[in-house]
Amino acid sequence: MGKRGPKPVDMGLLNVWDFEFYKAFHSLRDGIALPQRNLPPPSGLSRPKLRAILRKLKRMSAPEYWRASEQMASNFDKSVDLGSRPDAVQIDWAQSSLQEEVCRLEQALTPKRIEVQLQRREIWDELVRANTHSALEKACDRWSRLSDVGVRGLTPFPEHVLANASQFFAMKRNKRFPRSDYGDDSRMDYLARGMAGVVVGVSPMTAIERLRNMKHTPDGPLWNAAEQRCRCWRCGLKKSEKMSDLSQQWYEKGLQVFLKIADKMKLKRS
Repeated sequence: MGKRGPKPVDMGLLNVWDFEFYKAFHSLRDGIALPQRNLPPPSGLSRPKLRAILRKLKRMSAPEYWRASEQMASNFDKSVDLGSRPDAVQIDWAQSSLQEEVCRLEQALTPKRIEVQLQRREIWDELVRANTHSALEKACDRWSRLSDVGVRGLTPFPEHVLANASQFFAMKRNKRFPRSDYGDDSRMDYLARGMAGVVVGVSPMTAIERLRNMKHTPDGPLWNAAEQRCRCWRCGLKKSEKMSDLSQQWYEKGLQVFLKIADKMKLKRS
């Protein structure tokens, strides 16, 4: 006979699905999987120089971008370990940052279409407001029809939400659901954590509470003793954001230096 009581939650798996739903929701709302770094578009570079930089960035892979970022960050923060290998979160951050960098330069050359951003925001708002199956079905259908969703293989996410509509509605009816006009980021966290629970097979509210209260210290479930850090995606993102904060000190000139570093690293490997 099996043990009675609630089954233990696989926090590693819950962390993975929390990350995947967070990226899917963030991509729906903002067109990019992870939060932007709020850097201004470059203004002191000529258009030919911008085009040359843009071409180089488009040829870079996410691991190349991450490695060059680490090398660049080491100029400001000597604690950066240049011998470490990127994990899945850091590769996702690099891919998102590289995409963001390309978008910023493209916007500097050709202003981005604001109506596309408004459309994404509208669909996200419909998803958050939906309280009937027909309203949720309409929002998920519009979400799945976004051009990048099919290309990037993200259609399972609106499908998961629609297939588990009753639990999705229950999450939003709960008194803990963030309802403030300024709580959109909190709503995204809440829904991502809850949907992660649905996929893993635990109650959405259990998942929300376990992830929200998870310890990120040596006694936490995802602590890596060898690396002396928590391996959850949020801690990984904070580390990446730290490098992003450093990058604001040298953005326009540093972007060119960054690409020179990347070029030298390619030459060493060839």
